[in-house]
Amino acid sequence: MEIVDNELTEEEGLPDERVVRFEQLLDEKSELELTETMATVCDIHIAAFRVYLTVLDHPHSTIAEIADILDRDQSTIGKQLQPLYEQELVTRYPRTVSNGGVKFLHVAQPLAETTEWLQHELDRWTDSVMAQLTQLRVT
Repeated sequence: MEIVDNELTEEEGLPDERVVRFEQLLDEKSELELTETMATVCDIHIAAFRVYLTVLDHPHSTIAEIADILDRDQSTIGKQLQPLYEQELVTRYPRTVSNGGVKFLHVAQPLAETTEWLQHELDRWTDSVMAQLTQLRVT
């Protein structure tokens, strides 16, 4: 994944508005449960998706900064970032700090690419399920 500053356009909204809208979607009852779909198909659970949205809105943030924004423990955020790293939805890269140490900064894959990835994963999952169902047919 290419690391690029995520510039927000007026259409995308201001930082943190995505997380607020996501929370609103969770409160609404709809036919399609995004979070259940992502958990089932992609192994990305609700808390991890909140982290993804936060990193999307706050590029180049550290685990400590993400934890502060979401009011969570750093260890919890670290665990929730793991599936995001594995799916390449979030990339981390090292930055040397003035005392000679290293801290990791995080950048999220753009939402448009994540939407395409999710569509691909859904298609692949659907094909797999349909193939299994086909094997159940009695002739």
